[in-house]
Amino acid sequence: MDPLRKRLIDSGPVPFSDFMEKALYDDHGGYYSTNIREVGRIGDFSTSTTLNNSLANGVTSWIRKIWKQDKVLPHSIIEIGAGNGSLAKQIIKRIGFWSRLNLEYHIVETSEPLLKLQVQQLGKNKLLHWHKDPESALQSCSGKAVIISNELIDAFPVELIQWEQQTGKWRRVMVHSDNQEWTTLVGDDYEVPNNSSLLEPHNFKEGQRIERHDEFINWFHSWIGSWEQGHMLSIDYGDSFPNLYERRPSGTVRAYFAQNRFEQMHEILARPGHQDITSDIDFTDIRKRMLIDGLKEIKYQTQTEFIAENGVRTSPEDPSSNLHGAGEAFKVLWHRKI
Repeated sequence: MDPLRKRLIDSGPVPFSDFMEKALYDDHGGYYSTNIREVGRIGDFSTSTTLNNSLANGVTSWIRKIWKQDKVLPHSIIEIGAGNGSLAKQIIKRIGFWSRLNLEYHIVETSEPLLKLQVQQLGKNKLLHWHKDPESALQSCSGKAVIISNELIDAFPVELIQWEQQTGKWRRVMVHSDNQEWTTLVGDDYEVPNNSSLLEPHNFKEGQRIERHDEFINWFHSWIGSWEQGHMLSIDYGDSFPNLYERRPSGTVRAYFAQNRFEQMHEILARPGHQDITSDIDFTDIRKRMLIDGLKEIKYQTQTEFIAENGVRTSPEDPSSNLHGAGEAFKVLWHRKI
């Protein structure tokens, strides 16, 4: 039996968030830690920046505008979770000769397989610096930088919770195996955080499941105080609450394996350590809970709107801006540290 699978079975019923964390990040068998092969058409999943250059060109244009408006901001870029390096490669290529002269490009990456892909993609370049955490990257920039991430939030383990109509409470979903198959059951009450979108009115029916990105929020607040000046762009798929869960009684959690998408729970749990597990982002919740003193939200828009606003011309069939695909599903969140 696969060692990671055995450890998960032996641990007994665990919260879905614990199962997902080990399936993705276990040091000795997690998907991102050891088993991810590639991101893109020949990998288990693709991102907008591995399909074409439209999004990368839009981000590059946005960065140039930021530097033009804020001339005292150092030309330091921090990309958190750089995938296979496609976005970084395009930004460095298109940022412009004069901007590149003073450019420092910092990548925060915890996955060793992805770090190797980035080095292969980007080569040896004195502009590039790798870090294990945002704090060390910010320290290298004296706390002043443009921070970008693409499909970062969805890579964090989520708390899967279920609505109990009778008590009006949310309950944590647990994962259990009888050595033959994985099943889920309802566990203890979920404590709703301050500023959560769950405090807003909703009409969910009994058994509705949704995901909470609590681990991302905790991680974000652990380092954001080290950021002193600059702008931040966060790009990911999701929607507002409660619209995100309309006609989705089982929530949005899913798995990707060999470019195949799996939404049934038995498939999501079937290959721990050998497939990606992810979910959509509740941007109503994220936007409320990310804010701290000195951090201002500048804009929230679709990826289509962002690409067009930054002067990138695309065709109706462009996968990055298609209104019936990634262009509408992906949202761009812009913050400024003031």
